[in-house]
Amino acid sequence: MAKKKKPKRLLLIGSTQSDVHMRNYYSLIEGYFEEVLLVSGNEVDFCDTKVLDFGLKNPITIWKTIKQLKNIIDAFEPDIIHVHQANSYGYITAKANKGRIPQLLTIWGSDVLLLPQKSAVHKRIVQTALKGAHEITADASFIHDKVTELIGYHHFHTANFGIDLPALDIDLEKKENIVYSNRLHSDLYNIDAVIEGFAQFYQDQNDWKLIIAGRGNNTDELKQLAADKLPEHAYEFVGFVDYDTNMSYYQRSSIYISIPSSDGTSVSLLEAMACGAKPVVSNLPANHEWITTGKNGITLDGNVGEALKAAQKLDHVYLAAENIDIIEKRATKKANRKIFKKIYKLLFN
Repeated sequence: MAKKKKPKRLLLIGSTQSDVHMRNYYSLIEGYFEEVLLVSGNEVDFCDTKVLDFGLKNPITIWKTIKQLKNIIDAFEPDIIHVHQANSYGYITAKANKGRIPQLLTIWGSDVLLLPQKSAVHKRIVQTALKGAHEITADASFIHDKVTELIGYHHFHTANFGIDLPALDIDLEKKENIVYSNRLHSDLYNIDAVIEGFAQFYQDQNDWKLIIAGRGNNTDELKQLAADKLPEHAYEFVGFVDYDTNMSYYQRSSIYISIPSSDGTSVSLLEAMACGAKPVVSNLPANHEWITTGKNGITLDGNVGEALKAAQKLDHVYLAAENIDIIEKRATKKANRKIFKKIYKLLFN
């Protein structure tokens, strides 16, 4: 009797405190492996899950989690381990696996850009996570330079989680005078600067409206700031919105704004580009990989109000066509699924 073929197994490890990123990734590679087990700090409803404590504050807890993860690896017998983020998840996985199973690490951005700057201990955590991986991916190519600074040259691939192109054709005639913001309401994302910049823009463009989606620790302060700076009809806070509502706002909005202090490739930027909204984004390396200022968007150079005025003047027909072409070639789920499958084949071999 022929020996039964072992199913391809993936051990997926990463944070699901907000499960949107891991859910997006799982949907990207779903079907490539016959069995997928997710190890995280929280249960999810889209994949079999084992819950472990990935905190690093207690040395005894760290030791226990490493031992527990090693036992999971031994029991599940994965062909590949794919860990997301070079933080506590990458660190504990590197310690538990010790190079036994082919390991892929996906960097999300702040783990490499910001975490090593906190302290020497944090830097060593990131370095351990990076060194424990056989292959590394990130959604922006400039991050490779940061990896090289930390551990020297390493195998690196640029890939993102991909987006679905909108089912409806973009009708620029249906665009409204809306500036749309949907990033988290925390200090990192500078929503206060968005409000103040729009208030300046609004002085000469009082038929425009600012729509702010999302929530966060700063929501109440931001609502008060908007009330102080703008008339009530000139802005709206819509909270967290579902996928269809979010896509509708992209398609209605003439301008999309996202100006965090640090970021990798933002999925929301890619979605806005695909929907024909004119992007106004931070002057960051990752954004320069997608936006050429004055051509297919505006990268912020100081004054938010002036950036919004510059975006308003861009040729909308040319910009929309250019950005949809970029998305089709580099940012769809189809394009990025091919990249990750190629990496998995490397690891299988």
